[in-house]
Amino acid sequence: MASQPLIADGLIVSDNLLELSHGEHCAAGACQAACCVGGIWVDLLEVQRILDHAEALRPYLAPQYAGNEDLWFEDEDFLHADFPSGVALATRTVPRAADATQDGCIFLRADHLCALHVASDALALGWPGLKPFECATYPIRQSEGVVGYDEETAAANPHADCQRQGGEPRPRFLVFKTEIELAIGQKAWQTLADRAK
Repeated sequence: MASQPLIADGLIVSDNLLELSHGEHCAAGACQAACCVGGIWVDLLEVQRILDHAEALRPYLAPQYAGNEDLWFEDEDFLHADFPSGVALATRTVPRAADATQDGCIFLRADHLCALHVASDALALGWPGLKPFECATYPIRQSEGVVGYDEETAAANPHADCQRQGGEPRPRFLVFKTEIELAIGQKAWQTLADRAK
């Protein structure tokens, strides 16, 4: 008999988090932040938090974009229940410094780090700081009421699967513990770990 699905804050936790990874957690420099290709949808509440910190954020952005926060997000909004406010805006995409043939998130820097992440560290905002939830939890994704490993993005862009440093295969819930705990909480992560025993 199949076990009952794990529910955390009304979200179903996918069993794909129990599957083996094929390597250890990757670092953004190794894949040149491949997950930032195409930008990201950001909840409207997170957009406002970013804009509230615009002055402090400017020094960490590429100079051509730092001076005008109107450039940071697309104008068209997206209505969806996956976002706490029910509304999201996409980050604007621009040619990537590492590969100008590809567009990437406007907050992606030439050193492959996220300006929002770097600024949050400098401002001692704690994790995840200004970094959007979808970015901070990647490659763990919340979609249509389910939280799990983002197999879709990894299949479309093999460089963005966050498992590129080698080592012995381990369950995804161990490799991506920090991201999963942010997505569903420490208690639900522990329940997931207990199911793997």
